[in-house]
Amino acid sequence: MRLIRLLHHFLVPHEGNNHRAKALHHDALFAYVLLLAVFNLGIRFFHVRLPDVLGYATDIRVEALLASTNAKRAEAGLTQLTLNSALSQGAAGKAADMFANNYWAHNSPGGKTPWDFILGAGYRYTLAGENLAKNFQTSGGVVDAWMASPTHKANILKAGYKDVGFAVVNGVLNGEETTLVVQFFGATSATPIAQVPKAQAAAPLPAQAGKAEPVREIVKQPEEKMVTVVPTEAAVQDTTPAPLSSLTPSFVSGLSFERVITTPRVNIETVTSTVVYVVVGLLIGILAVDAFVVSRKHIVRLAGHNVAHILFLGTMVISGLALSRGSLL
Repeated sequence: MRLIRLLHHFLVPHEGNNHRAKALHHDALFAYVLLLAVFNLGIRFFHVRLPDVLGYATDIRVEALLASTNAKRAEAGLTQLTLNSALSQGAAGKAADMFANNYWAHNSPGGKTPWDFILGAGYRYTLAGENLAKNFQTSGGVVDAWMASPTHKANILKAGYKDVGFAVVNGVLNGEETTLVVQFFGATSATPIAQVPKAQAAAPLPAQAGKAEPVREIVKQPEEKMVTVVPTEAAVQDTTPAPLSSLTPSFVSGLSFERVITTPRVNIETVTSTVVYVVVGLLIGILAVDAFVVSRKHIVRLAGHNVAHILFLGTMVISGLALSRGSLL
């Protein structure tokens, strides 16, 4: 009986609690926020120390990324992209460099561009592009997020691309466990590299063009979408970036770039979302009971309207469902 009275006092408005459930008082709401903050800190603490027990479940595979990318192109009536080992090697070099130098950007702090990694892997492009993603749970989630972004979608649906390469790798970036996905697109010149004189290197894009658009695709010529690579006197000097093997070799050799599959015993995102939705659902239930009792007993008070509070909390739940830990670049 004592427990029932306590719950009645906490959850139902009546004369004893000034016609407002104690669960809706300001001190109670402050306690909820404090408990959620402690819960969040506890999640982070145990995740760092027991990542195999409490972590982020991930299942991202290159073959699934390729299939999803080509499926989107097929829907748009475009030709399928071919998985290219050189582009994949370049993507692996980019991912390794991001972890080794602790950055999340298209260009490295040292000035390396995506095109440096593509050329360093031996792929001589006439058109190239890059999509980046991190911290998604599934391959489909990555491609769907890219398609929801106009700039990333434009890369996936660019008719001029013929090849694609991927790197999927897990590591620590900016102090956070991170799963990176690097997607490189490309098309090569119709002129074989063998026709370039041996004393010359196949020229990359002119420096001014390469710097003009560092984000996701090579700058376009006014009349042509394809930028032709032609050896010139100015390009005789060897400006080809270092090969992948010279990019932090010990770091590269210790990683797999084809898939990241992690299955912790407890998935942090599932636990976190469950706790948040239970708390919000409980508050919505209490507000609904409060609104019903106040209306039934014709209680007049100066507090805010419960219907507005319910709509606000409902909006939070819907927004939470739409949120993702993943981000794009």
